Amino acid sequence: MFATATVSPCPLQQLTYITEDYPPHNFMENGNLQGISVDLLLIATKSINCPITKADIKLMPWTRGYRMALNQPNIVLFGMTKIKEREKLFKWACSYMNTQVVLTARKDSDIKIHNINDLNRLTIGIVKDDIAEKLFQGLQINPDNFKYGNNHPETLAKMLASHRFDAWGYDINVASWILARLGYNLNDFETIYSFKPIPTCYAFSKSTADNTVQLLQKALTTVYQQKGKSNNTLLNEIYAKYGLIH
Repeated sequence: MFATATVSPCPLQQLTYITEDYPPHNFMENGNLQGISVDLLLIATKSINCPITKADIKLMPWTRGYRMALNQPNIVLFGMTKIKEREKLFKWACSYMNTQVVLTARKDSDIKIHNINDLNRLTIGIVKDDIAEKLFQGLQINPDNFKYGNNHPETLAKMLASHRFDAWGYDINVASWILARLGYNLNDFETIYSFKPIPTCYAFSKSTADNTVQLLQKALTTVYQQKGKSNNTLLNEIYAKYGLIH
């Protein structure tokens, strides 16, 4: 009789992966989950023989996913911007892109921002627990100015277009993508305020083992360095697929 060898499952395959509708980073189109961070996760984990599939990824509103990652074990939430206020709440595999939060307004609103007092006079559409909310809270903007809608970015885009608040706080690329997807003319909108770019990462529940987090970090680093079919890096090829330059 020979003993049967057992193969330990890859720890990354024991986790629950959560993302939101945040195109072109991650989004559902015609029933197909795709986007920069989705493609990167699939390619990176495959490169270390620990493949995660689209079926392993749950798409849900950001607020719900954020609370799950904060309060439940074995969760990976992506992409999350890594800021000081969040740093000790999660463990991190970083960074595959930068997020630049801006305020987008209708041009015909003719809004000019010169200082924080000007910001405090605006009503701002925002997603609960999104990085934009954290950044504006850091500026001590009156929380009564925030308009959450139903915490869905498409709803906020429609509210902005119909003058239901003054400006929308969101990543510049994602806001533009959503407005265009909804059929709005991007020439009708403008950026009236910008924050500095912030690294975007895969965030793990705090209780996740360090070696599990390091496994994904190693896989990401491989993709950052590996050449693709175009002789560019695999990461740059993923960006190009969605019309962006890294």
